[in-house]
Amino acid sequence: MIAMPRGLRGWIAAAGLMVISIGAASAASPAFDRSLLGEVRQAVQGEVTVRTAVPDAKEIQAIFGVPVIEKGVQPVFVEIQNDGDAPLWYMPITTDETYFAPLEVAWRFRDPLDPKTGVEAAKAMTRFAMPLSIPAHATVSGFVFTHLETGLKFLTFGMLKGGDEIEFRFIVPVSGPAYLGEKVDFATIYKPGEIRNVDLAGLRAAIEALPCCTTNADGTKKGDPLNLVVVGDLPAIFAFTSRGWRLTEPLDLHSAIDTAKSFLIGSQYETSPVSPLYALGRAQDLALQKARSTIDERNHMRFWLTPLRYEGKDVWLGQISRDIGVELTTKSWYLTTHKISPSVDFDRDYLLQDVLLSGAVEHFGYAKGVGLSSADAPRVNLTDDPYMTDGLRLVLMIGGEDDPIEDVDALEWEALPEPVP
Repeated sequence: MIAMPRGLRGWIAAAGLMVISIGAASAASPAFDRSLLGEVRQAVQGEVTVRTAVPDAKEIQAIFGVPVIEKGVQPVFVEIQNDGDAPLWYMPITTDETYFAPLEVAWRFRDPLDPKTGVEAAKAMTRFAMPLSIPAHATVSGFVFTHLETGLKFLTFGMLKGGDEIEFRFIVPVSGPAYLGEKVDFATIYKPGEIRNVDLAGLRAAIEALPCCTTNADGTKKGDPLNLVVVGDLPAIFAFTSRGWRLTEPLDLHSAIDTAKSFLIGSQYETSPVSPLYALGRAQDLALQKARSTIDERNHMRFWLTPLRYEGKDVWLGQISRDIGVELTTKSWYLTTHKISPSVDFDRDYLLQDVLLSGAVEHFGYAKGVGLSSADAPRVNLTDDPYMTDGLRLVLMIGGEDDPIEDVDALEWEALPEPVP
């Protein structure tokens, strides 16, 4: 068995993403006190080296002269060292699909009574912005202006080299509330004798034997269907984060209040918590969500690490559904609950399309294990929301390479039922 690092932060330390000190700046780098960057992480692929850091609010204000993070913008430092003979073209859209333009950030500091403030902010944003072009045998650095995140920040730096794309990925701890899963010690969930390595046939049989549904804490009532299995280690999370999925905050008084506020004013809350559901004897280990227009609407997933291992990779049991509204309830201490869409297969198959576009899927297929829930006789979850399903689980095998959709292999397991005319 391959030893697993202790928790998310343990994995970061063991993933070969070095923490270094940056020395003298190159001629193409903006001039500022580099000690303000804090910890700098480095990764190397062939002739390309990428370094990155996410300074905190105080350090960012010292660099830019204005409180950038107070405006919901998180500048991320990136330095690209190109030791090759061909130029590179950095694509900040790979770091944040809706990243901010430098002058857009500066505009947030406009003051009609003191125009100088906006002018100075504009100078700082443009001076420190990361250039897109990295010439051969050159080092270029700067900041890309991303949306504010706390706890952990998942970063991708993609660049073009001729007709090829190069990607560097980092997980950087940042200040602010921790996400659900950061404090989970994955290495101690199962004892060594409980870990079971399986081949492909054994994997299918084990998936079909997993519980059908989540439960309440004491296991006396069944909840949402466990309709998802992901085969892949913790870095597989990048397959989801690259498609806009975000880790959720733990459910506590602070996040419950923020959820209630978002519900009342109809705002978006990209890291809002999910309620605890139980499987394999415990509440979910990790949860991710993709926010939509308001707190009422989101797609969300819960994951539990199983004791199974396939080809050295972890196997995660999951549950995905789509929230279509928020209701007040007396069934929970936080007084609110999400109402799920009854068509849970729609959300399962939405995820397949979504993650295929990430290029991280090696194989996918469907397995039994959930059980049929028809429109005529639907099952219900813990808040008595009915749901319908064909009873199949989506199985995703996540790899580390960029796999175009046409290269993804389908597992010849269960076929989706034919649509009823």
